[in-house]
Amino acid sequence: MSSTSLIDVKDRAILYYLDQDARQSISKIAKKTKLSKEVVNYRIRRMQERGIIQNFCAVIDNSKLGYVVYRVFIRFQHVDIEKEQEILEFLRNFNSIGWVIQLEELYDVVLLIWAKNIYEFKDIFDQISIKYGSYFRKRLVTVVTEIHHFTHNYLYEKPDLTIRKIGGKFEEKKIDQTDSQILRILAQDARAPLLKISQELKLAPNTIKHRIKKLTKDKIIVGYRTRIGSDVLGYQHYKIFLGLTDTNPEKKIGLKEYLRLNNNVTFVTEAIGRADLEFEIKVKNSQELHHNLKCLRQQFGNLIKDYRTTLVNNEFVVNYFPVNHL
Repeated sequence: MSSTSLIDVKDRAILYYLDQDARQSISKIAKKTKLSKEVVNYRIRRMQERGIIQNFCAVIDNSKLGYVVYRVFIRFQHVDIEKEQEILEFLRNFNSIGWVIQLEELYDVVLLIWAKNIYEFKDIFDQISIKYGSYFRKRLVTVVTEIHHFTHNYLYEKPDLTIRKIGGKFEEKKIDQTDSQILRILAQDARAPLLKISQELKLAPNTIKHRIKKLTKDKIIVGYRTRIGSDVLGYQHYKIFLGLTDTNPEKKIGLKEYLRLNNNVTFVTEAIGRADLEFEIKVKNSQELHHNLKCLRQQFGNLIKDYRTTLVNNEFVVNYFPVNHL
């Protein structure tokens, strides 16, 4: 079966609504897609079995809890496949790491580390370096200030232009141990039923419901996403690092809006270090990538000084609430 025939119009409709809100009930999805609940359930399970749906996760803005995203680009040395898997497995289970992304470029892997301050970040990365630092040929540290999440509009006929933003200027919020436990569960399974959460935490379902509502109102939970295995569907995942001639925020507005309206773009990131603006894009092949970049340069040639294109091989870890918060 070809990648293009793995999903049909009905599957795409279900994915569309799951991508908007992965926590909504099967009944709501069935009503919106005009399918029965049994058909929706069956198709979701089938897409999970095929790796099209990888998991469901709450998108949590840890910056509102006082955390900063420190990002470390690492180039390996003297690392064979077995050692690489050992390192990746260690990082998968390491507290404070939210993402581990494998690249095909100057750097081999990127770590996203949540820490309260630079000293906490140094302590975390020192622990990693003590164990595996001898295998790090080169490393670069950057600080992420904002991440803009877009839906997977390259899959849908009708795009959803909703933005879910992490970071930026904010007022820090306080949460307790119970809130942290709820966030931990939803970060791993956005569709976890209230009853299951209440049984695990030994609290009434209404208490859990009220707390989730409060976490959403405070914009600590900014949405519920479906992680889609776009590679299974024949898409390639690229990250583009842009150098700009003018970094004035006002100059970036048009560029960011252009990227938001591009159905292939899934993330826009602002960070200190390496690039002035970054975005991630899903395309069928290199020709489609070059077409997108050509159109971008035609629109913003005076603003874009240079760019670097990077193939994302694998998102090995995606966790919006690492367990160090507990």
